[in-house]
Amino acid sequence: MNEELYNEAVRSNVLSKRLIDQLLESMNYSSISFINWTIEVLRLIKTRLDRGDKITDEVSGITYNTDTFRQFVEKNFSSYIASQVFAESSKAEKVYFSLEACEGGYNLIMANSSKNKTYRWISSLSERFSLVEMIATGIVYLKDVKTNTYQPFISHNGKYCRYDAESGKIIEI
Repeated sequence: MNEELYNEAVRSNVLSKRLIDQLLESMNYSSISFINWTIEVLRLIKTRLDRGDKITDEVSGITYNTDTFRQFVEKNFSSYIASQVFAESSKAEKVYFSLEACEGGYNLIMANSSKNKTYRWISSLSERFSLVEMIATGIVYLKDVKTNTYQPFISHNGKYCRYDAESGKIIEI
């Protein structure tokens, strides 16, 4: 993210309109990088307030203390972000992410629900093993039903495979 704005959060006693806008704008994105940057900056500000720093919001004119900053975060950010900033790590809210293909790899995108499916069943090989496809990547995995573990299905040529639903074949990549 923006290193200049991060450094402002580290050192400045005034949170600029630009920093506040960037933090609030991050709520429009569900990418883990935006969410993590926002949490990191808000935690940093909270830590500074906890140690007694006086930090003023240029937009509202409020000089924050721990309580007023908490109100600001809870009002303007998701419950997940607030829980990550203020809760003990053992009580922090859990959030789930899904994979979305992008140039050069995959982005982690915050999922709407914990019920999002990661794998799609292809076929049962036996009572213990099934072939499944990771939805985001199309890669075929062998699922051990007893241990509920997954491992990539590797061809005899040592290659990963995809499932072609039209032909019903598993194809090397």
